[in-house]
Amino acid sequence: CLGSINLGCYVQGEFTADAAFDYAGFCATVATAVRMLDNVLDATAWPLPQQAQEAESKRRVGLGSTGLGDVLIMLGLRYDSQEGRDFAADLTRRMRDAAYRASIALARKKGSFPMFDAGQYLASGMAQRLPEDIRDAIAEHGIRNSHLLSIAPTGTISLAFGDNCSNGLEPAFSWFYKRLKREADGSRSEYTVEDHAYRLYRKHGGDPDHLPPAFVSALEISANDH
Repeated sequence: CLGSINLGCYVQGEFTADAAFDYAGFCATVATAVRMLDNVLDATAWPLPQQAQEAESKRRVGLGSTGLGDVLIMLGLRYDSQEGRDFAADLTRRMRDAAYRASIALARKKGSFPMFDAGQYLASGMAQRLPEDIRDAIAEHGIRNSHLLSIAPTGTISLAFGDNCSNGLEPAFSWFYKRLKREADGSRSEYTVEDHAYRLYRKHGGDPDHLPPAFVSALEISANDH
């Protein structure tokens, strides 16, 4: 039960000195997404009763994100810079805290996942890294979902729904490439597929032959920075 938020939707003033990220809007979407994924567990017609029992006992969901590489470009931050890493870390902490608070709110309304044990849960490695107020709220009210976050490799949905934004937490591997598509009659057509940030930069009148320093692809950074 996975879902990914397109981070590019929350960049304001992209490619300018005033570029900023809408943290409040993003965190509000995180809370909505947690509720949605939790509802998906109940709406799903499970093929086997054992699957339904497993889903209900833990209510495990996996909320993630996509487009981080492009967002860094739009904000003027290099993927392989300390500033880029600091932004990614801060953004992910905000997503974590918003997701856990949303799941706690669901637990107050609908109850915790059936296998929830406050002592064992709060002793786990992930729970020990949570802010104290969230830990206190879990101890008092429980939590709806045993697992909440999963940063998945979002290749297909990034292409289909994100205007080919950079996948998951990855940097873009190319600003454009050719893609072959098999048509209904069996023939093949060739399409040029452009990275979302690259396309947006061109739309804003940017010169594609002189890209800003933040445009750094996976092939241009070290393995460790990747």
